[in-house]
Amino acid sequence: MDIAGRLNALRETTPGCALVAFGDLGTRLVLRSSAAGQQPQEYLDQLCAQAAHGFSLQDALADQTPLAGEDTAEVIVVTPQETRVYLRNPSASQDTANDAILCVCDSEHSARSLVPPAMALLGDLSEGL
Repeated sequence: MDIAGRLNALRETTPGCALVAFGDLGTRLVLRSSAAGQQPQEYLDQLCAQAAHGFSLQDALADQTPLAGEDTAEVIVVTPQETRVYLRNPSASQDTANDAILCVCDSEHSARSLVPPAMALLGDLSEGL
């Protein structure tokens, strides 16, 4: 199954999930997405920019703590309308370090349930599967 198909399957099997996207944190661009409704590219790229900013802040905080060097794998943003979860693979190679899965759900519970399968998908994509 191709990336678009896998993103679609992930979204459709997670109740409350409105959007799943695969993006590049370095360029802050969404490369592929699956959404319940059509989303403008600008919105998708804003999600990617928000994810990149969140991971950048986490990395800066990690540099200030005794746990420095441990990459964080997720950023969660809760708004009154939705919960967004952004995932990256902390053990990715240099070539795939900017790969991320971006998800938009209707609740924190939906977003949390999406984390394990989305991390598995990200791992597969990082390995070229």
